Amino acid sequence: MKRPLLLLALLLPMVATVPVRADFSAGLQGANDALTSGRPIEAVTRYRALTSDPALRGSGAPELWYDLGLAEEKTGDLPAASLSYRRALLLDPTFVPARKMLADVLVSLGLSAPSGRMESLTAAIHPDFLIVAGSIVGWIALLALILLAFLAPRRKYLIALCVLIMIAGHGASALGALVDPRRTAADKAVVTAKKPPVLRVTPADHGESRGTLAPGTAVSVLSRNGAWWYVSGGPGLTGWIPADTVTTLLPGSPSGGS
Repeated sequence: MKRPLLLLALLLPMVATVPVRADFSAGLQGANDALTSGRPIEAVTRYRALTSDPALRGSGAPELWYDLGLAEEKTGDLPAASLSYRRALLLDPTFVPARKMLADVLVSLGLSAPSGRMESLTAAIHPDFLIVAGSIVGWIALLALILLAFLAPRRKYLIALCVLIMIAGHGASALGALVDPRRTAADKAVVTAKKPPVLRVTPADHGESRGTLAPGTAVSVLSRNGAWWYVSGGPGLTGWIPADTVTTLLPGSPSGGS
């Protein structure tokens, strides 16, 4: 399964002990001070250093990406800010401040905020909770069903109830895995170029145009061909764009952008 690898890439645990944690605290304090003191460019540099350090990435990562987004927004780099807010939500879909700021940034870029039943569900309930809690309930119901089958086979209403609870529990667990945004994160990217890239029919500068992708647009990466990626930004928005105009949603994935 890809999911454990995705989680590892985003939630790489702390591999050092006290000295590293002290460095992290000092670095975070410096980044926060720069942001609150009106030095957003310095804050961006500091936050990016924290989020890119494998030894530090796992500590408070949703908040780090959120703060980076705030700093990028203050510098006027809205496409980069949209990416950072999306990364914060990738780690914690219930992170309300990041969801609100992402919606505001997308509106400023002329885009619609993510919506739909899955978005509403993950905003209200963390997929991990559905997966774990649903699995626990399902297995407990299965154990109760087995015990009832041996100890009280005539109590069919209890057996039926256990079956329903078991189905509901495992169904909730399956739903959590299905709506988890990390499930498809490896194939997602965001247009971080400030100038809308042109969608081409062929991977070449002289290829026929199919339109443009607005900065901040989330795309699915369908294929890669060197410096060109074949992406889909929605119905009627499929084609080749330069790889350096987008950045993968999952940190550490092969990316043409920074």
